[in-house]
Amino acid sequence: MNKRIFTAIVALIMAFAMCTDVGLAYTKSLEEIENEIKQKEAELKEGQDKEKSLSSKVNELEQTIVDLDGQIAAGEVELDELKKELNEAQELVDEQNSQLGDRLRIMYKNGSVGFLDVLMNSNSFSEFLTNMDLVEKIYASDKDVLKDLKDSHDKLAKKKKEVESLQSQLKSSKSTAEAEKQEVANQKAKIAKDNNETAKMLDDLESEADAVSADLTNKSESGKVSNSKTSEYKGGSMAWPTPGYTTITSGYGWRMCPFHGKEFHGAIDIAASGGSSIVASASGTVISAGYNGGFGNSVQVDHGGGLITMYNHCSSIGVSVGDSVEKGQTIAQVGSTGSSTGNHLDFRVFKNGSTVSPMGYLN
Repeated sequence: MNKRIFTAIVALIMAFAMCTDVGLAYTKSLEEIENEIKQKEAELKEGQDKEKSLSSKVNELEQTIVDLDGQIAAGEVELDELKKELNEAQELVDEQNSQLGDRLRIMYKNGSVGFLDVLMNSNSFSEFLTNMDLVEKIYASDKDVLKDLKDSHDKLAKKKKEVESLQSQLKSSKSTAEAEKQEVANQKAKIAKDNNETAKMLDDLESEADAVSADLTNKSESGKVSNSKTSEYKGGSMAWPTPGYTTITSGYGWRMCPFHGKEFHGAIDIAASGGSSIVASASGTVISAGYNGGFGNSVQVDHGGGLITMYNHCSSIGVSVGDSVEKGQTIAQVGSTGSSTGNHLDFRVFKNGSTVSPMGYLN
């Protein structure tokens, strides 16, 4: 087998082992379910806020695109007007330039004859000078007019370039806004999908909580669950429930599972060989002994003072409901029954109906 593939398979198995902790019980206590409900409610609220924010962002970008379309349309109108004015200005420049050229060619061809005509037609030298001055002024005036026309043409051409540059920028901004809108819309769609999945998980958890609550009520009414909150726990520190086996594969509290995400673990999982002894952590009365869904073969011992211990996934059980047990007495054997993938003990401690960390009670 390819070494890289083998390494990937080993990593996947280790990740699954971390998630299952050598046999993760998927059936949860009511408190664990309620904690997960709170977590999912917070996740859903956060997701809905994000979805709302992204909806506002999409609306803003749509308005930006509409505004840019308006500016682009106005720019097109302005460009059309400028093109028209530029053409007219060019025609005037060409016409004036042609007229001036014609006059210059005539004066050049006539040469001194034109000068003599002016002289002969002048009644005096003074009149001659006046006539020559008029000719020069006409020529100078033609040049000024032509210069003004060219200036106007150049200004229009410059303005046309500015508008074209602005149009290019507006179209680029529109393309950017459209791309951003699509990206935000995709994000919104993904978050909306995640929110729907979270909402479904929340519904499932609430249904599960209702079922567990109803089951606890039935057990309480039938006497299968003891309510010892009014009594007192006098057992001191609890004994380790799996003599000779102390490796904890999963601790108590929130954890990240690569397959199921964030979840609450209301127990400690202790790796142990199948068939090895499970002992009562403290003296008390057996209030539950038998198969318990995902927990598999399970034993619960009431120690008084609202304190109950629970031993799950047993291969076999050696006590019955109503039995009194002593601290350190063997009550079951380690196994992998119920929702479990390997031999281990799922050990839980309940205080007044809620799970607490067993590490605060064990020796």
